[in-house]
Amino acid sequence: MWGMRLRRAVVVTALVAGVTAMIPAAGAAAADVTYCSGNYTQEYYQAKKIVLPGKPDITVYVDLCLYNHVGSYQAISNVSWDGGFIVGKRFNSFRATVWVQKNDVNKCTGTGDPSINSYDSGSLTFTCAWQSANTSGVSADGKIVYDIANDGKGAYTWQLTGTS
Repeated sequence: MWGMRLRRAVVVTALVAGVTAMIPAAGAAAADVTYCSGNYTQEYYQAKKIVLPGKPDITVYVDLCLYNHVGSYQAISNVSWDGGFIVGKRFNSFRATVWVQKNDVNKCTGTGDPSINSYDSGSLTFTCAWQSANTSGVSADGKIVYDIANDGKGAYTWQLTGTS
């Protein structure tokens, strides 16, 4: 489990470094700020153990961050998972969505469909970007909608804790 935590920390750090390199500097006085949701004593991730009927359970981790560089905002989400070997599929569908919001109004949306049925463990990172001169009330938020194979219950929605 520590290996997955370290890998997630490295991915988020690399993403923020990559975003910093992509956004032109606005001057020496400009400060880059990254806000992440989750429990700061256990890195920035949110976790959910999903019970799968007749298969090994899977734990899904999400790093959800908002990167701010002088009015250029980017929501960054890394979805990773750790589960046992399976034959068949875990989910009929699994879709993660992240967005940048201003005063709870979506300004951009990014979605991803990780290969969660194909691999024991793995990760997918996706983003969306939005620019505004007015910096108050901006946050990142997201959700994961998944339908467990063979449970007969339809889709579940995991509303992620957003940044503030």
